[in-house]
Amino acid sequence: MTTRLPAVRLIGPPEDDGEYIALSDAGADEEIVHLHDYERLYRVPGLYEHVVQDLLGCRSPQVAADALADALTALGRAPSEVVLLDLGAGTGLVGELARRIGISRIVGIDALAAARAACLRDRPGVYCDYVIGDLAAPPPELLTTLERHGPNALISAGALGGTHASSAALVNALGLLPAGGPVVLTIDERWMQNGAPGGFRTLLASLLDSGQLRLMRRSRFRHRLSTSGTPIQYELIVALLV
Repeated sequence: MTTRLPAVRLIGPPEDDGEYIALSDAGADEEIVHLHDYERLYRVPGLYEHVVQDLLGCRSPQVAADALADALTALGRAPSEVVLLDLGAGTGLVGELARRIGISRIVGIDALAAARAACLRDRPGVYCDYVIGDLAAPPPELLTTLERHGPNALISAGALGGTHASSAALVNALGLLPAGGPVVLTIDERWMQNGAPGGFRTLLASLLDSGQLRLMRRSRFRHRLSTSGTPIQYELIVALLV
């Protein structure tokens, strides 16, 4: 049975604390919802994707999946050999796209139980495991669970910086990979500027300068539109863990 989605009105320009949308069902008053109120949006099957993918044109999941496919081709690696760690897996769209390029062993991790619940509801079978936890300060049992799967590649599409995963989470995720593991990240260019909260510019510069990561590709692209129609630019980083 298909769930009927509420009508969505984009509210712009963004407020000081972020972007908002208005939701309404027939005969009901509008409900004003923060765009990053994931628990509310994940509650309705397909609603988050409708807002972010359909209305705001989010491209990060597809850009990241395509970049991973290209990296595997360049490295001469078969998708069947990959155990992919999806950092900030959300409702599982990135995992679904990764499966389309032939990767069958995917481990998702997200800080929100609501994300896992939505993924298991909307995309059952995409992940071989979906773990809830914060990789910025992971308890030993979380690391043990992830290590047991033996991830050898990492992807994180639009899930780093701001209210999402921190630079510490990225460092710990990289620590789970063996040498030679491909890494694909899309990061808001705001978090890549000097002095930006989260320190991704400093962290990635350090990893690349030290030789811990070998850059394969770096580009700028439109992640999505804001709720006021302004393009939000991201950076794509594709690298190899050395």
